[in-house]
Amino acid sequence: MDTNCDLIKTIEDDQEVPNFSEDSDVEDDFQPRKQKKKENKDFDNNFQFVNDISDYNKDTWNDLNKYIKRKAKTKLDDKIKRIKRGSEFKIQNEIDNESNIDLSEIKKEDDELSLSEDELRKDIFKTKEKKSKKKVVVKENDEETINFEEYSNIETHATFYQMNLSRPLLKAITAMNFVHPTPIQAATIPVALMGRDICGCAATGTGKTAAYMLPTLERLLYRPLDGPSISRVLVLVPTRELGVQVYQVTKQLSQFTTIEVGLSVGGLDVKVQEAVLRKNPDIVIATPGRLIDHLRNTPSFSLDSIEVLILDEADRMLDEYFAEQMKYIVKQCSRSRQTILFSATMTEEVKDLAAVSLDKPVKVFVDSNQDVAFNLRQEFIRIRKEREGDREAILAALICRTFHDHVMVFVQTKKQAHRLHILLGLLGIKVGELHGNLTQPQRLENLTKFKNEEIDILLATDVAARGLDISGVKTVINFVMPVTMQHYIHRVGRTARAGRVGVSVSLAGEQERSLVKEIIKNAKNPVKNRIILPDIIDKYSKKLQSLETDVNKILEEERNERELAKIENQANRAEKLLKNESNKGTQRTWFQTQKERKEEKEKLSLTEKQNTNKGQKQNKEPSNIIEEKKKRSKEPKQETAEDRAKKELEKIAAYQARLAKRKNKQNKIRTVVENDKFSSNRKASLKRPKSSFAADLTNTSKKAVKKMRYEANVKKNQSKRKSAKSLNIGKKDSRSNFKRR
Repeated sequence: MDTNCDLIKTIEDDQEVPNFSEDSDVEDDFQPRKQKKKENKDFDNNFQFVNDISDYNKDTWNDLNKYIKRKAKTKLDDKIKRIKRGSEFKIQNEIDNESNIDLSEIKKEDDELSLSEDELRKDIFKTKEKKSKKKVVVKENDEETINFEEYSNIETHATFYQMNLSRPLLKAITAMNFVHPTPIQAATIPVALMGRDICGCAATGTGKTAAYMLPTLERLLYRPLDGPSISRVLVLVPTRELGVQVYQVTKQLSQFTTIEVGLSVGGLDVKVQEAVLRKNPDIVIATPGRLIDHLRNTPSFSLDSIEVLILDEADRMLDEYFAEQMKYIVKQCSRSRQTILFSATMTEEVKDLAAVSLDKPVKVFVDSNQDVAFNLRQEFIRIRKEREGDREAILAALICRTFHDHVMVFVQTKKQAHRLHILLGLLGIKVGELHGNLTQPQRLENLTKFKNEEIDILLATDVAARGLDISGVKTVINFVMPVTMQHYIHRVGRTARAGRVGVSVSLAGEQERSLVKEIIKNAKNPVKNRIILPDIIDKYSKKLQSLETDVNKILEEERNERELAKIENQANRAEKLLKNESNKGTQRTWFQTQKERKEEKEKLSLTEKQNTNKGQKQNKEPSNIIEEKKKRSKEPKQETAEDRAKKELEKIAAYQARLAKRKNKQNKIRTVVENDKFSSNRKASLKRPKSSFAADLTNTSKKAVKKMRYEANVKKNQSKRKSAKSLNIGKKDSRSNFKRR
C-alpha cells in the first residue's frame, strides 16, 4: 500500500503548475472550437501617398483584362533588335581586324542618313487653291423615304447640369472633365430622354458616343432593381477596337451607378463572354459576328427584351459586308423598342433602314461630314508615274526628318503594314501595327502602347480609320490614297479632333489625281503641296536597299515559325477530335450554311473574276507546266518597291470599279408618296423596293412596317377583325331573315 501511495503525487500549496491548455499546438489543430480573429489595428506600413489624382484614378474602370486570357505574343521587335545588334557587332569586328581603315569613312557609311542643316530645315511648299470659286448647290431629294421630323430647337446648353441628368451621371461627367456639351450632344440628349427614335449625323470626333450613351444610362437608372435580370440595351459597332472603346467610355460614364455592361467582340475569350452574357447585363456592346455566335450557342441569352437598339457608325454597319448578319440580328430584337442610328456620313442605306425600323424618327443632322475638320492642315506629295517605287523612301524621310511622334500611317494592305514595321524598326523608330492579321490581344496591346506614348508611329489599315478616338494624334500620313472621299475624311479624322490642330500628309500618284482634285475643290482652307528634294529621297532609298537583306531574313524566320505553328495546331486539333468523339453535339453553329457563306464570300471578293480568268488560261496548258508554276508561286518572290506599290493601287482600283458598277445599276423605286388622291391605286402601284441592305428591312410598304414593329399588335387586330366580320355577317343574316318573314 505504501508503494502505491508514493506513486501518486499531489500539488502542494506553493507549487507553480504550467498551463498546458492554452499553449498546446495539438489542441489548436484538432479541437473543434472557434478561434478569435486577430484584428490588426495598427497603420499599414506599406501605405504610400500618391503624387497625383491621375495616378489614383488610373485604370480604375478598365477591366478588359478579364476578357483577355491569352497574352499578346510579339517577337518582331526582338528580331529587329537582334539584327541591329548583329550589324553593330559586325562593324566593330571590321574596325578591330583592319586597323588601317579610317574611322571617319566607317562613320559616314553607317550614318548614310546624316543630312546637312540646310536639308533638314524645311521642305518646299506650294499652296494650291481652288481654281473656280463657284457655289456648289446640293440638290436634296424632294421625295424622302420617310418624313423625318427635323429637330431645329437645338438649345445651346452651357453645361451638362442644365440637361436634367441624374447625380451619378453628373458625377461621372465631372470626373471625365466634360464641361460643355458638343453640338451633337446638346441636340441628341434631350430628344433621346423623351424616348424618341433618332437618326443622327455628325462629323467624326464630336462626341457621338456620349451623345447616345448618356440618355440611355439615364433611362436605365430608373429600371426596377427587384425585377428579372434582362439585357435592355444593345449597341452594335462595326469593328472590335471601336467596340472596346465604346465599352471603356460606357464603363467610365456608369462608374458611380449599378448598371452592368457586357462586351461581346471577336478575338477575345469566348467562355468569359458567355459567362458575362448569362448574367444578362443591362448594356451589351457587340460586333455583329460574335453576337450571332452567342445568340446561336449561348443558352439563356436572347434579344427579346431589348428596349434600346443603337447602331454606331450605321453607314458601315449597313453595307454589303454586314447585310445578312444585320438582317438576322434586327429580326431577333424586340419590336417595341427605341432605335438610335448614329453615323458620321449619311448614305441611302441608312435612310432605307430609318424608313422601316424607326418609328416617327427625329432627324438630328449637326454635320453631314462632307468636309474635313476646319483646323486640319492638308498636305500632298506628288509622285510621278515612273517614281512609284519611292513611296517607302518618302515615308521614311517624312518620319525621320519631320514627323517624329504621335503619327498614324494608313496603308491599304496588311502585308505592306508589316513590311513597313520591319523597315522603320530597323531605322531605329518605335513602331507598332494594327490590322486583321494580328490577334486581338496584339491589336489592343499596340493600341494602348500608342496611347501611352510607348510607340511613336502606328501603321494601320482601314480597321482603325473609323470611330477610334486616340488623344494626341498630331499627324495622319496616307501611304496610298484611299478609295473614296468618305474614306479620306474618316482617315484624316483621327487627328484634329474636338477642336485640336492636326496635319495630314498624303502620297498621291498619277492614278489618284482625281481624288486629290476633289479634295482641293471641297477644301475650305488652302491645300499645301510638299516637295521633298530628290537628293534626300535618293539617300533614304539607298539606306532602305541596304536593309533589304535584313528584312528578307526576318520575313523568312516568320514564315518558318508560321509553318511550325500550323503543324502544331493541326496536331492539337487531331488530339481534340480524338478526345471529343463522343461530344460531337457541342460544336458551335452559325445562322448560315457553308454553301451560303461561300456564295456570300464570292460576291464580296474583289479578285474573283481575275482568279477565274487565270484558271481558264491554266487549263489550256499541260499539267507539268501548271505544277511548276504552282511550285514557283509557293516560293517567295523578290519584289521591288514598284511592284508593291502597284499591288496597293490595283486593290484600290478593283474596289473603285466595284463601287462604280454598283452605282450604275438601275435603281428600283425607293420612295412611295402616300397622298389621299392616290390611296385607292396604292396597292396596284406599290412595288417592293430593293437596296444593298436586306430586302425585309427596306420594304417600306405599310404591311411590312407593321410586321417589323407591331407584329404582336397585328395579330390582336386580326383577331378583332375576324370577330367583327363574324358579327357583321350575323347581323346581315338576321336582317335577311327578317325581310323574308
